[in-house]
Amino acid sequence: MQWTRLPETCGRLSPIGLTGNGSKGRYYVVNLVRSEPCLLCLSVLDTKRGKWRIRLIEHPRWSEFGWCPTQCHAVNFEGALHWLGQNGPIVAYNPKYRHACIVIHRFPEMRHESYGEKAVVTETLTISMGYLRVIQLVCYPCKSEKDHHLVIWTLVDYKKSIWKQEEHGPIYFSDMVSDLSWIQDYMQRYNLTTSKENCMALIKEVFLLPRETRRQQIIWPQPLHCHPDNPLLVYLYLPESIVLLDITTKKLRLITKVATRTRRMGYHFYWTRYDKVIPLTLHLDPSLIPDTIGR
Repeated sequence: MQWTRLPETCGRLSPIGLTGNGSKGRYYVVNLVRSEPCLLCLSVLDTKRGKWRIRLIEHPRWSEFGWCPTQCHAVNFEGALHWLGQNGPIVAYNPKYRHACIVIHRFPEMRHESYGEKAVVTETLTISMGYLRVIQLVCYPCKSEKDHHLVIWTLVDYKKSIWKQEEHGPIYFSDMVSDLSWIQDYMQRYNLTTSKENCMALIKEVFLLPRETRRQQIIWPQPLHCHPDNPLLVYLYLPESIVLLDITTKKLRLITKVATRTRRMGYHFYWTRYDKVIPLTLHLDPSLIPDTIGR
C-alpha cells in the first residue's frame, strides 16, 4: 500500500471524491468548493501533476439557490464522481472531461414535497448490484409514528434518468422487528421531535436536558448504504449503533456499537455523520452475524 500526502489547498476538503486508475497509479481528488444556481466550482488534484486546479462547470438551472449535497463523500460510479443534491438531482463529474458534468434528475415522486408539506426526508446515494440507488427515510413531526417509513429508489436507466421504486414498497418503522428489544422499541415508538425549520433551536434547547434524553432528541435514524451485493439489505445509523434492515423480513440486526461522543466548549456532541468517510466493503454475509452481539 502506498500513501500520498495531498498538497495544501486554499479551501477546506469537503465535500470530496476520489477516482482514478489503480493499474496506472493515477488518481483524481475532487473537492466541491461551492455551488451556484448554474455553476459548480470544483478543485481538482491530478496525482500525476501534483497541483490543485480550479474547474468552473456550467449546468442547467434547477433551483433558485445553490446546490447542497446530501453526503460529503462522492459515489464513484462508471468512472465519474456522483453527488446527490438535497431534494435535487444527482450531479456526476468525470475529471477526464474537465469542464462538463452530467445531471441526473429525480422523478417527481422522489421529491420531498411528494411525501407531504412537513415531511422530513433523510437520504443517501449508494451502489448495489451495479445500480445507483437512493435510500430515503421519511418522517413526520406531527403525525403518528406509524407513518414513518423507508423507501428505496433505483436508477434503472442511467442515460434517460429513469427511476424505479423498490417493489417491496415503503417499509414502515412500526413493522420493523428485532430480537433486541431496545432496537425494536426505538423504531416502533420513534417520535420525530424536530424538523428542518426548528432543528437549531431544538439543539440549543436540549442542552438543558439530562444527557441521555438530550442524545435521543438530537439523533434520528440515518440511512447509510445498501449492501453492495444485495439492495434488500440496508444499513442504518441509530443512536451509537449501526443496524442492518432486511427489507424482505423487516428484521433489524445489530452490526456494531459505535462510540460517538466528543467534547467541545464544555458540551457533549453526538456526531452522526458517517457520510464523511469513504465506505469500505465488508465481504461477509450479514445473515451470518449472530443476534447475540451487543447483548
